[in-house]
Amino acid sequence: MNAQNPAPPPGGAKAQPQPKQPQPQQKAEPDRPAGGADSSGASEERADVIGGSAANPLGDEALPGAAAAASRIYRSTLSQHGSGTLISSETVGTMNFYGRQTAERLLAGPLPEDELRRLRRVFQEPADYGGHREQLRAGRLLVLYGQPGTGRAYTALSLLDDLTRGQVSRLDPRTDLDRLDDEQIHGGHGYALEPGAAGLPDETGLDRLCELLGRKEAYAVLLATPEAGDVLSRGGRYHRAHAPAAPAAVLEGHLGLELAASEPELYERARATALDPDVLEARGLDELRPAEAARFAELLARHSRDELTHDGLLTECRKFATRQAAEWFAGGVRSETPERLRDAAYRIAVAVLQGASLSAVAEAAEELAWELAVTVDPEATPGRPLFSDGVDARLASARAVAALGTEEVGTEEVQVRTVRFGGEALAPAVLGHLWEHRHNARGPVLRWLAGLCEDTRPQVWVRAAVAAGQLCRFDLSHTVHELVGPMAQSERAPRRLFAATVLDVAARTPEVGSAVRALAGSWALHGDEQLRWTAGAVLGRGRATDTVRESLDLLGGIGVWNEGALRSAAAVQVAHFAGAHPEAPALRRIRAWLSDERRTHQDLGLQSTVYLAGVSVVDLWSRHEDLEAHGDWPLMLALADVRPALAAELAGLLWTALQTSRSYEAAVETVSDWLRDSADQPWAGALERFLPLLVHGHDDRNRLLGLIKELTEDPDQPLNDQQVRRLWGAVQGASTP
Repeated sequence: MNAQNPAPPPGGAKAQPQPKQPQPQQKAEPDRPAGGADSSGASEERADVIGGSAANPLGDEALPGAAAAASRIYRSTLSQHGSGTLISSETVGTMNFYGRQTAERLLAGPLPEDELRRLRRVFQEPADYGGHREQLRAGRLLVLYGQPGTGRAYTALSLLDDLTRGQVSRLDPRTDLDRLDDEQIHGGHGYALEPGAAGLPDETGLDRLCELLGRKEAYAVLLATPEAGDVLSRGGRYHRAHAPAAPAAVLEGHLGLELAASEPELYERARATALDPDVLEARGLDELRPAEAARFAELLARHSRDELTHDGLLTECRKFATRQAAEWFAGGVRSETPERLRDAAYRIAVAVLQGASLSAVAEAAEELAWELAVTVDPEATPGRPLFSDGVDARLASARAVAALGTEEVGTEEVQVRTVRFGGEALAPAVLGHLWEHRHNARGPVLRWLAGLCEDTRPQVWVRAAVAAGQLCRFDLSHTVHELVGPMAQSERAPRRLFAATVLDVAARTPEVGSAVRALAGSWALHGDEQLRWTAGAVLGRGRATDTVRESLDLLGGIGVWNEGALRSAAAVQVAHFAGAHPEAPALRRIRAWLSDERRTHQDLGLQSTVYLAGVSVVDLWSRHEDLEAHGDWPLMLALADVRPALAAELAGLLWTALQTSRSYEAAVETVSDWLRDSADQPWAGALERFLPLLVHGHDDRNRLLGLIKELTEDPDQPLNDQQVRRLWGAVQGASTP
C-alpha cells in the first residue's frame, strides 16, 4: 500500500496516524463554466459558509425531533381521514330546524295504537332491559339516563307497555312534576316524560312522585341526559343507565317492518346495500343510533323498491352527520349556558384534534370553552369544574371513542389514550356547520386555533393547522385575513410554518385551490421576508403551482432574494420538493444553480445539495408514493434507489459540494453521518452502491478512505468491523479515469 491507497485500519488495534484527507479543489467542475461553484478560499466570510444538517423550521423552540414528528403527523392526519377529512361541498346542507319548536302540545296524551304496534314489532331489547323492568315493577318509578338518540324513549315506552298492557301516555316536557296530583294520574297507566328546562325533581320530589304513583298503581319512566361528571349514575335509588341495543339488530327490525309486504328478494337487496362500501363511506358513522337506524332502514327500503337512486341514497346518507352536528349546535335558551358551551367546546376540540391524546383534547376543549364563555359574556370570569366532570360521559356526549395509540415525546414514542369521533363524517360536519351557520362562533374558534399554534407538541399544532386549512374552503378571505395572514407575517418560525400548513391543506381543495396557489405565488414574488419564507414552506410541499418548473422558479427566487437572506429556508424546501417530485427536473435545476456565475445562485445550489443529502425520507411533509417504503433513509440515497438512472446525477451534486471549500465541511459531515449510521440499516447496501459514484480520482478515493478510518478510530461511536470491510471495499473497488 502507498499514500494513494492507504491500508484499512486493523480491527480492534490502536489506530495508526491516518493520511490527511484531500481538501476541496480550487477549480471549477469540468461540466460548468469557470467562475462557478467556488471562487474563493479561506478569506470568504463565515456568513457564506454553507450550513450542515437540514434546517429545523421550529428552531430552538421545540423538543428534539419535533420538526420530524410534525411532518409525520401531517401525513398521517391526511391519510387517516382521506377525502372524508376534507369537507366536501355535499357535506353541509341548508338546515331549517335550528330554533326551538313553538308548536303547542297536549299536557298528556295516550300513545296511539298504531305507534304501539310499530313499537312492539321493531323494538330490540337493550342490555339490562330485564333489570330495568324489575326495578320499575317494584318501585313504580324509574329515571333512565343516557344520551339523546340512543333509544331511551323507545325503551321507556316498551317498559311501560310491558307493565300496563298498552295503557301508555307521554307527558309534555313542560309538565311540573312537583304539582301533579291524584286527579292527573290514572290508575294502572304508565307515563313517559323527558323534563324540559326545569329538569328532574330532587330526591324528595321523586319520593313524592313515587308515592303518588303507588296510590294509583301507575308507573312512570323519566328520561335524563347525564352531565359530564356522571352525577346521575351516582344518584339515588331511582336511577339506571341506559345502553342502546345492538345497532345491527335495530336496523334489521326496522328493515323487516319497512319491507314486510315486499318480496323476500327486496329484503336481501336492502341488506346487501347496507354493507356496500360506498354507502358506508357516505354514511360516515361507525354505529347508528336507533333513530338513525330507523331512517337508514327507510332509505334502504326505498332504494330496494327503486324509489330512490343509488346517488340519491348516497346523498341522503351524507346527511346523517350533518343532522347530528346541527342537533349539537342548535340554538335555544339553554344552548349558551356554561355546561352546554363546554359540551360544544369538547365536540369542536375532537373535530380539530382527532387522533390526539385524550389529555391534549381535554385541555384544548377547556381553553375553547373559556373563549366561548367570554364571547357570550365578556364580563364573565369562567373557571373549570374539578370533580364534576368525567371522561366517559364526555366521550359519550360527543359520540367519541378512546383507543390506545402512541405519541412522540422528543425522539421517542410513548403510549397514550387517543380520541376520535365514532365516524369520519362527524369532524367535517362539525367544522362545516360552524363556518356555514354559526358566524359568531368564528371569532372565538379562530382565536383558539391561533392559541393552539403556540403549543409545541406537533400532535396539537399540526392537527389544528389541518383543520384551519379545511375551514378555508368555506370562506378563504375571512380565514386568511383573521388567521393565516397574521401568522404568515410573524417573526416566529413556528407561526409561519403553521400558516404554510394551513395553506397547503387549502390548496388541495377544488373550491379555493387556485386562489391559494395565486396567494403563495404573490408572496413568493412580492412579499417581505416573512411572507417569502411562508411561501417557500408552501411550495416545498409540492402542490402550490401547476408545474414543477414554476415551483422551482419561485423557490429559486426566494433563495437568492436579498443576497441570499432566505437561502437556507429555500434550500430545505427544495429538498422537500425533490421528495415530492423525485424526477430529473429538480436535480437539473440544482445543477443549473451550481453552474451559474452568480454567487447567490451557486450558494443556493450547494445548500440545496447538502440538505438533499441530509434530509430523511420520514421527515418529508409530502413524499412521493415511490418513497413510502423507504422509512428513515437519507433522501439522496432513497432517490438513487427508486430512480437508478438519476444516481450519477445525485452523486455529481454531492461531489461538487465536497469539492467546494465553503460547502466542504457540511458535505463531509453529512457523508460521515451516513457512514456512522449505516450499521444494520436497510439502506446500507444503497450506500455501498452510492459511494463509488463519488470517486472521480485518487483524491476522492483517499478522502473517503481517510474518513472511514477516522470514524473507525472514534472513541465514542466507532464503526464496527463489518461496516469497515464493506465500506472500505466499496470505495477501494471504485473505478477511476
